[in-house]
Amino acid sequence: MNDTVAVALITSLSTLTAAGLAGWVSARTNDRQLRHQAALAREERAERRALDRRELRRETYERFLARADAAYRLLDEWWQAPPSARAAAAEEGFAARRALDEALVRVRLAGPEAVAERARAVVRGVGEEFRTHAGAARTPPDAAHRPASSPAGSAPSSTASPRTRALRSRETTTDAFLAAARTALREETL
Repeated sequence: MNDTVAVALITSLSTLTAAGLAGWVSARTNDRQLRHQAALAREERAERRALDRRELRRETYERFLARADAAYRLLDEWWQAPPSARAAAAEEGFAARRALDEALVRVRLAGPEAVAERARAVVRGVGEEFRTHAGAARTPPDAAHRPASSPAGSAPSSTASPRTRALRSRETTTDAFLAAARTALREETL
């Protein structure tokens, strides 16, 4: 073989080998970049889903609190109204409880269970207050504001009035719901 042909063959083989090696390195680099970009895209989607879920929960919790507040406002009006006006407003009370129940269903769907349980306690408290109020509306005005253990004209005992107990229950259940909701929303950001 001619030296020129040998040099040409060696040159062409080394060029082909270099091109193949460069192509392999390039393909491997591209594969790494594509995998990295896919991982980043997955992370971004997961973060977006978490943010969307957190926002949905926040809106659901706010809606629930608004419905509870509407029921509380109605109850406040009832506690201050004369007994004749209280009995006539039963339909409003039913609508307020129904709206609160619907908001509870949304809280249960949004979760987590700890928040849903606190929301159920708020709904139970509102229902109990409506029942307490209905009982107080059927009793004479003086008896409704007097503790059950205190006879007329005697000094009040440490037992609170039905309204005072209802207000304490409101505060307790609402505060527990808020604490659970804050915890759930804070955990979403971690």
